Amino acid sequence: MKKSSFLSSLSIAALFSIAPVATDLAAAQCVQIDTGVQISISGGGPAQQTNTVDMGNPGTCGRNATVTTGTQIHVGPNRAVQNRSVRQSVRGTERLLRSTSYPVQIQVNPQINVDNPADRLNSINNPAIRYREQLRLIE
Repeated sequence: MKKSSFLSSLSIAALFSIAPVATDLAAAQCVQIDTGVQISISGGGPAQQTNTVDMGNPGTCGRNATVTTGTQIHVGPNRAVQNRSVRQSVRGTERLLRSTSYPVQIQVNPQINVDNPADRLNSINNPAIRYREQLRLIE
């Protein structure tokens, strides 16, 4: 056997011995994902928006995933109050875990406020509309 083909065979054998370790590390990972969108389209001022996410885990975990999603949409003349609370807990198998197998945690939580001036014209807080409503009650 030539020296170059021996080294090639040795390199290929080394790759095959490393491949299972690399795939075990990838398979042992936990993933936690949360996406929560809060949207308010209003002339009543910016919405009061809270988004609380607790991604609890026991430290190391393996071969598990959690995904939570939520959407809150408000359209109207009044100021919105949007509250969202999420609690995730993930555990996985203890088999084949490495000390570095902590979960990957991803949060995407946009809070969007769009001012709609037209709502202020139609709002019950508009003095002209209140006066018109009072006249209607008198009639």
